[in-house]
Amino acid sequence: MNWIRKRLAGRLALLLTLALAPLGLIAIYYEYEGWRTQVAAHHAGMITRTVDAVTGQRALLESAMLSAESLVPSVLERLDDPDACSEHLARFISQSRFFAFVGFIDAEGVVPCASESTGLNIAADENFEHALAEPRSSFTLKPSGSVTEQPVVLANMPVFENGSVSGYLVISIARQTLDLIATERSDDHAPSISYLVNHNGETLANTEDPSAELLPASETLQGFVQSGDSVFSALAANGTERAYALAELAPGTLYVLGSWNADYLDDVPGFNVARIAFPVLMWAASVAVVMLAVNHMVVRHLRLLNTKLRRFALGNRDNLARLPDEAPGELREIDSTFTKMARLIRRDEAEREDALREKSLLLKEVHHRVKNNLQLIASILNLQMRRLHDPEARAIVQSVQGRVRSLASIHRTLYEQGRATNTNATEFIQSILVETMSMAQAEFPDLEVTTDLQNVGLMPDRIIPATLLFAEALSNALKHVAPPHPDAPPQLKVSFSSEGGFAELRVWNSLSDVPQESAASGLGQELMTAFALQIHADLESGPVEDAGLHGWEMRLRLVEEPH
Repeated sequence: MNWIRKRLAGRLALLLTLALAPLGLIAIYYEYEGWRTQVAAHHAGMITRTVDAVTGQRALLESAMLSAESLVPSVLERLDDPDACSEHLARFISQSRFFAFVGFIDAEGVVPCASESTGLNIAADENFEHALAEPRSSFTLKPSGSVTEQPVVLANMPVFENGSVSGYLVISIARQTLDLIATERSDDHAPSISYLVNHNGETLANTEDPSAELLPASETLQGFVQSGDSVFSALAANGTERAYALAELAPGTLYVLGSWNADYLDDVPGFNVARIAFPVLMWAASVAVVMLAVNHMVVRHLRLLNTKLRRFALGNRDNLARLPDEAPGELREIDSTFTKMARLIRRDEAEREDALREKSLLLKEVHHRVKNNLQLIASILNLQMRRLHDPEARAIVQSVQGRVRSLASIHRTLYEQGRATNTNATEFIQSILVETMSMAQAEFPDLEVTTDLQNVGLMPDRIIPATLLFAEALSNALKHVAPPHPDAPPQLKVSFSSEGGFAELRVWNSLSDVPQESAASGLGQELMTAFALQIHADLESGPVEDAGLHGWEMRLRLVEEPH
């Protein structure tokens, strides 16, 4: 996604995709609708063939239900005379060639009027109790009829009197009769077998028929019966996957279920991706052409210009090659503007480098002359000190001479480094330490010095006060250093380190006993405090024990500048 958003070719590809998307979506939509039409036609054909397979059976069952409906008024008129009623129904059966039995079952489950075998009582039948609770026209299968003792299909018509059900008029059709008028399979597209199904999803086929193994589970079938016409696949009773078509023959009462091998659904052509591939290929070709054109006309020249800019940014100011004449005029204008700008920058840089070189030389010369002047002052102080005989006066002049030498050492180091910006302060600390210890070696021949100096960067305006502060601290340490105990030499420890953005300078000297506050008084302490305030640093000094030895420590903490 970053490439698409940032690259010119990616953005053009995205724009072309958006431009061609409506055409592609239209093509996909029409192809998909065509495929859905084929699938719907195939399913409709399955439903039609399923209905055609039971044309005769359907007509017979509908005829039975219509006959039951027409017999209801005449039966109700003759209920007071059971014999006449039964004779009337027997005459109806004799005139019909397909019906095996007709009878009226009252609400008590008794059959007072029937074409034969009157007086039957089916009150204990659970199906009859359910029919009375929810009266409706229906078809049911009885594996063994109460009269014929043969598998029969019953057409059940509820009879109402005064708004309440008074019984059922039932017409029985032998299951064998339905099998005789069944339509034989005409071609390979017809269902392998067709089943009549009632409103409860119960098949009206003989359960002992081997073809019953091709039926789906009753729960599955009942669910599809509720939804009307449908085509679906499900597991048959024998565990195989089958394709089924369910059609409604009589509203809410009679359905037909056709069964095919599962691969019959695969006869529908799959969703054709060839037509979908056309807009995709058109988009890919358009994108490829645009990207090639953009690369040839724009991108490759932009890359040359980018290379030129990058080389210039990295410091390569030579060989500013121009874009070829075949480049677009807009890019050549940009290239010309950049070339002019680069020449101006090159001229300004050369002038600034010359000015900086002159300033650096002048600054080094200043440091060099200051160093020489300070050394001259130190020499004059040394001559003056030789003429003094008062020890206190000599000590004062000597301390002044030491501070002057420290300043001279600082300017010498600045001259040698030649940097006007961030400087390694450790070099100044080390220079003062080496020079001071070389002068103090005669006075402290057995002094044990330990140093831990890390590279710490400070600006020059902070280095001079910090170095002078260190010189005062070192001078005070040498002034008060003493052996910590009779068997040990005097010790001096100097550390300069950085951590967490802060630089820390420590000077520790051993003492023979616990020092008093007076050890931190005097001009040196005042100077150190002034230097610390000048560079906004924290200054602490006082007695500190180091490895069990009594001593005095000066600690300076200030912000470090990266170098």
